[in-house]
Amino acid sequence: MSVGLIDKLLGGQEELDKEITGNQEEGEGDESKKVKSNFLELGLIFILAIVPRLLYIFVFSDPNFTGWYTDVFHHWQIAFLSKEIGFHQGFLRLWDFKGMEFFWGLLHPLVLVILFYITGSISILIPRLLSTFGGALSIVLLFLLMRRYFNQATAWATAILASFFPLTLFSNTTGMQEELAMPFLLGGMLLWPSSPVLIGLFFALASMVRAEYWLFALGLAFSTLFFRKHRDKALVLILSYLLFIAIYMKYLANHTGNWIYPIYWNFLASVKGEWFLDLPIVGEKLVAQTISRGIFAFGVLGALVTLIKRSKHMLLYLYGFGNIVFIGFMVGFGSYVKGYIPRFWVDRLYNWPYLFAMILIVIALFYYLPKLAGKLSTTVYVFSWLLLLTGLVVSQIIWKPINFFMQPVAAIYKSEKHWAAQIAGAYQDGTILLPEDRPYITYFLAHDYKIPGKNMEGQMFDPFFYFKDQENPFSNWGEERKIVLDWLKRDNIKLLVLTTPKSTYQGLIDREPDLFKKLPSEQEILLYEVNIK
Repeated sequence: MSVGLIDKLLGGQEELDKEITGNQEEGEGDESKKVKSNFLELGLIFILAIVPRLLYIFVFSDPNFTGWYTDVFHHWQIAFLSKEIGFHQGFLRLWDFKGMEFFWGLLHPLVLVILFYITGSISILIPRLLSTFGGALSIVLLFLLMRRYFNQATAWATAILASFFPLTLFSNTTGMQEELAMPFLLGGMLLWPSSPVLIGLFFALASMVRAEYWLFALGLAFSTLFFRKHRDKALVLILSYLLFIAIYMKYLANHTGNWIYPIYWNFLASVKGEWFLDLPIVGEKLVAQTISRGIFAFGVLGALVTLIKRSKHMLLYLYGFGNIVFIGFMVGFGSYVKGYIPRFWVDRLYNWPYLFAMILIVIALFYYLPKLAGKLSTTVYVFSWLLLLTGLVVSQIIWKPINFFMQPVAAIYKSEKHWAAQIAGAYQDGTILLPEDRPYITYFLAHDYKIPGKNMEGQMFDPFFYFKDQENPFSNWGEERKIVLDWLKRDNIKLLVLTTPKSTYQGLIDREPDLFKKLPSEQEILLYEVNIK
């Protein structure tokens, strides 16, 4: 009797061996009891993981504030505008004020839109709870992988570590995209080698979350060729992945003209550095670059050793070392270091590399050392648990820099919330012309003041964007004036919002004073009523 999908996911190493070698299965009654026991254990682990995350969101922090991750609001904005505008323009047409709707991937905004419809809410809590669920699910999957590859003690130690390590807990709750991709990759590892087609689908879905997951998924898919006994299944996996990702690439080509749009632009932005100022790499940036090159070397060495040994846990190790190689390369050799700030070291991008490095220590403490200890294995286990729990207690000090780095962003968050209140107070009807880089404002206008997305427009792709003379946009104002005024009329723009001075709009206001009425406003924000007939 074939082993079902649930059994493949829940089974330990013994079940995996039976599936591969064809050994006699357990009786159906014993198997049923074991599956039930597994579900109870996994339920306990899920609760262990998700409860502290929910407590952090709703008790120990502001549920509506995502720390320094303003990108969470940007991703929310893409999902919201896609729901309100983009999906009405074309099949799964994403939308963004800043033109970055396809920079990351389709899956995250698509899942958010689905959740917006299901819940009837557009709250920022939706992406936060999604990432929280994904993080807790990843811990359950890690437990299963540890139990399959090592033993029960290692699995429990890993689950406890991942549940309470501050950086992992914090990163899981922010609402960023990684937590949506992780379960697909870890789930794919659990299904190897039984379901290569499903693994290919899982890896493709992970690739649709962020650009770097294309690299991770492709690397993991091709690395299965190193399992000599399963090269037939490896080929099926690879072909399945390529088929599914080709469908996604066609979707990207249809909307952007570029088959690998996320990879292409992420490379230009973060590696080549086209979005960074050309500043010298000195001081703390140079230190970060040097450290990252060492991290890169460690990751490469670990990946090479993993490929040479071809152990049963090769995929998990390659994913861990691959992340280390990726972050080491980006900061150590790419232009990403030009944007270095001290909070990099407690950023979510380092979460999995840190966690994986600690998992390696856990494996040594709970799997290899007890084996070497022989009769003293019980003593070693006691020592290992004491060491792990002590380490977790000490690690809570990481909350101090996390909270410290949140403070400046909290001030911006509160300020822009106040700006949104002023905008909403001035708004009567028509379209609001908003800065493209203020997703906080977009969120508060939509969520708190119920202004529809179709009544908002970003300033980035106004007619000035397409003028040939960008340095002097008014050089041909005699001819181009009509283009701008027709645009204001066509899009029914009634309120102009400026959070920073823009030469294009200041020049427009100076040249057409009868069309703009300055409204009362506080702080740095400028509001203009637009009157065009």
